[in-house]
Amino acid sequence: MRMESTHGIVTGAAGGIGLATCRMLLQSGAPKVGMLDCDKTRLLATWEELAAAYSPDRVARYLVDVRDLDQVKDAIGQFGEWAGGLNLVVNCAGILLDGAISSVSFRGVKQYPLENWDTTLDTNLKGAFLVVREAIVPMLRCKVPHGSAEQSSQGLIVTISSISRMGRAGQAAYSASKGALVSMAVTLAQELASYRIRSVAIAPGLVDTPMAARIPLAHRKDMLDRVAVKRMGRPEEIAHAVLFCIENEFFNGRVLELDGGAF
Repeated sequence: MRMESTHGIVTGAAGGIGLATCRMLLQSGAPKVGMLDCDKTRLLATWEELAAAYSPDRVARYLVDVRDLDQVKDAIGQFGEWAGGLNLVVNCAGILLDGAISSVSFRGVKQYPLENWDTTLDTNLKGAFLVVREAIVPMLRCKVPHGSAEQSSQGLIVTISSISRMGRAGQAAYSASKGALVSMAVTLAQELASYRIRSVAIAPGLVDTPMAARIPLAHRKDMLDRVAVKRMGRPEEIAHAVLFCIENEFFNGRVLELDGGAF
């Protein structure tokens, strides 16, 4: 894939890794970038920032709850018409609701709320599935320059997973969703290979985002003590990995781990 012919959408685009990815794509020359997010205030503010820096002709915003099929369909359809095609999807939207499945205190047994489980799986997993399912249709129709001729259906799906996909105490719902995302990414790589659409996953460790800021300080410090570089990752470092995935067509159906040497 060439950056000058990359028309992509990014979910969770109003902050953290999503915003850093949008900025990185625009800096690198992507002609059209679509920002999808459910936070109206942050989405408007970040869109205004990027539009001022890179031109409103290159970046569009869509208020979308990725759990809502109709909203996802409308946004992807609108972006495809505005951009003239779609050949990149970066799934960054996610939520973290920590808590042990069951724990015991002097008050008795505390159970992880079913509502939190449903919200986490619906946002992190179902949301990514809906976005990918709907985006594949315009991706199959997209024509991009390839060598001396136009060939159809070259594209890339990047799914942001987490090193927590292997399991982490207190993050059953989050870990389950992130593990399932990797399985989905690998499956997509197999199913879409004949259409020249790649699917990969990136598994960050602890990254300096608003989500990480909500982790209790003591827990965050304990996590950082297990990281070789002794710091959190920067959103820009994960966004740079998205560029690697775009530019290296031999990378497919695999997970790229960026965790600073977590152990």
